[in-house]
Amino acid sequence: MKLGQAFKMAFKSILGNKARTVLTMLGIIIGVAAVITLVSLVQGYQDSLTSWVEMQGTNRINVYAHTYDGNDITDELYDFCLNLGELVVGVTPNTTYWGVMQYKTTRMDSSTIYFGSEHFSVCNNYQLASGRDLAYLDIEDYHKVCVIGAYVAEALFGYTDPIGKTITVNGTDLTVVGVYAAKEETPQQWGYDDMIAIPYTVSRFIADYSYTDGFTIKAKDRTSTTEAITRINAFLSMAINPQNGYYNVNTPDTQMESDNELTNMLSLVLGGIAGIALLVGGIGIMNIMLVTVTERTREIGIRKAIGAKRSAIVTQFLIESGIISMVGGMLGVLFGFILTVVLGKLIFDLILMPQLLISVGSVLFSLVIGIGFGIYPAVKASGLQPVEALRAV
Repeated sequence: MKLGQAFKMAFKSILGNKARTVLTMLGIIIGVAAVITLVSLVQGYQDSLTSWVEMQGTNRINVYAHTYDGNDITDELYDFCLNLGELVVGVTPNTTYWGVMQYKTTRMDSSTIYFGSEHFSVCNNYQLASGRDLAYLDIEDYHKVCVIGAYVAEALFGYTDPIGKTITVNGTDLTVVGVYAAKEETPQQWGYDDMIAIPYTVSRFIADYSYTDGFTIKAKDRTSTTEAITRINAFLSMAINPQNGYYNVNTPDTQMESDNELTNMLSLVLGGIAGIALLVGGIGIMNIMLVTVTERTREIGIRKAIGAKRSAIVTQFLIESGIISMVGGMLGVLFGFILTVVLGKLIFDLILMPQLLISVGSVLFSLVIGIGFGIYPAVKASGLQPVEALRAV
């Protein structure tokens, strides 16, 4: 029997039992769709995390230091970091607060206020779009000035140049001296551009406290980051008694590596679950092929009686199981694509697309599953004796 005839007979058999074929494919469809969706969502999460780290800036060290007695170590830490020489290019307090901003009759609620130093933009990866940045004298002389984010500039001033204008922040008048360029493609509320930077020495006028416990240090490069973290940890261990406070030193890169390890473990677990679904689908294919052998026993007997070889019978049944599994894999890729796009938009607000290599690999793997689980029914069919097969009703 020619290969073309084998495919023709396989399609005829499959289409003759549409409902049963679809139910048989369900395990493969679910397994492949799960693999496609899970891999794509994990990749989307990692892309989102990478984008977040890039916006934060590389070689960035976050320090949190708190003492129970309210002793502020800002000046000591500031001086220590600046004395690290070429390891560090900037250090800033990074305390945040929420505030109400107003310019004339235009008002904004709950924008993020950062109390920083003249190194704030360097440490937090902000670039000036116009005006000037915070300066050393602003910090030293308690100047009531500010630099605003792109969203705040647009919301408060529209097309008016904000430089030199006075805005009210929590009841305190501040002069706008600069505007940061947008970090996001579309500046939005609660985003990176919905912010305002103010000299940390002016925090007592804006907030109901002036205590600083959050700091950001910008290292020169990755090697310098590791060395700076070691020295800062050593300094803080001497400056803060464990009985009277605590501290934490980390980098966004470290957090990303930790999260990547977690997502890789999660991928293995979820991949295992999806693999089990594929195996269940394979067992379903084997089961239905055994039923098919029973139903077509007389047909097999006739073919063997007129000279059909065992290899032709095996090929016939393997083609049928392979087609069922491969079509199931294709449908699984289709459903996985739909789920990836929908969930990617809902979870990450991104348009995620399954990787071509994963999609093709899933279809090929489902084909292997179908053929693998179809071997036993095919061998059983080819081993039937013609006389006994012809007696079957």
